[in-house]
Amino acid sequence: MRKLSASESRRSVILAVLLASYSLVYFHRTMTGVMEAEITSISRQYGYNPELILSILASAYFYAYSLTQFAVGSLIDYYGIKRIGSTLLLLLALGTLLIAPQDPTVMVIGRVVVGFTSVAAFLSYQRSLSLYYKPEEQVRATALALAAGNFTAVVATYPLRLALDTVGVSGTIAALVITTLAISISVYLASTDVRSSGDVREYFTKTKANLREVVFDRHSWGVSIGALATYGTGLSFQSSWGQLLLSRAFNMDRVEVSFHLLILAAVFMAMCPIFGYLSDKVFHERKPFLLISSISMAFSWLLLLVSSTTASRPLLLISLLSLGISLGPHIVISVMMREAHGIARAATSVAFMNTVLFLGVAVLNTVLPQLKYSEAIGVSLALAILGTAAVYFLTRETYSRR
Repeated sequence: MRKLSASESRRSVILAVLLASYSLVYFHRTMTGVMEAEITSISRQYGYNPELILSILASAYFYAYSLTQFAVGSLIDYYGIKRIGSTLLLLLALGTLLIAPQDPTVMVIGRVVVGFTSVAAFLSYQRSLSLYYKPEEQVRATALALAAGNFTAVVATYPLRLALDTVGVSGTIAALVITTLAISISVYLASTDVRSSGDVREYFTKTKANLREVVFDRHSWGVSIGALATYGTGLSFQSSWGQLLLSRAFNMDRVEVSFHLLILAAVFMAMCPIFGYLSDKVFHERKPFLLISSISMAFSWLLLLVSSTTASRPLLLISLLSLGISLGPHIVISVMMREAHGIARAATSVAFMNTVLFLGVAVLNTVLPQLKYSEAIGVSLALAILGTAAVYFLTRETYSRR
């Protein structure tokens, strides 16, 4: 077996640490999807409407996550992962701690802080891929991140339900805070990506030029809309209104709900590496995978509509499996952005896509929990159809054997 060089070992360490940070972020992203019982109890204690508080807590993260993408992405591209990534992960621990008091107002503030600081994890990882990986490794490396993230999404379903029932909200949050602090310190110690020490005027000049390049490229919009149509609609289902559909259309209790959401996350996790390998090593293409993902997502939403209308649990299971499989090919989205805009704009280009994607998810998480589940499915279906058109007409193939 070949011995790893010092540079390869360091690369492996920093990527492993950034994977851990992204996994933690993914947990925060989906944890509200199984916390309806706790959120309902807390809301009623303070005299608030439970559905309203659920939608706010689910969407607050995504509003903050989407609206701070440009700022964090440009800072990471300019100052490097060591400074920006580790600092924001440290603040992530603070935001997590604010969820512990179980006061709706403080919890919303905590979710906003968590959303803002979480941005650093994925953008730092994407920048690292541009620095250390070859073109034929890009999607598989991204798939690894999504597989790791979906593993924690699995943990944020039935296992999280068990933790909440065993140690309560406070105990669960305490474990998250300790884990986040450890990861923040690890990123600082492991990363060597330290760039400019900072001319502020130069920073703003470069940031403005980078943003102009990304924003006025139709490819950026095509990928971003495609991302919302695929991953965005699926994530909204996982993190907000899916639990309402399962409990109301199929009369499931909170444990059954968490188990079915686990199935979706587990299938998605399994599909990521498979489609990453196919894109990188077999077909050497990106665009067809995003197109397939958006088309198959539309089909999956139709299946879910029929299953919920007929209250058919076997068809529901098929629908969830179809959704998980359909989400797999979408893993090319961040690679399609970075390959189109180069290393200098690696984090900034992905930040643009994430702004469109997660702002869309925030809106969906605000609105869909308050609609009838058939209407929520209809909105998701319409977005999948729109995404198919956007990917087909606006995007270009970005794979290159450079």
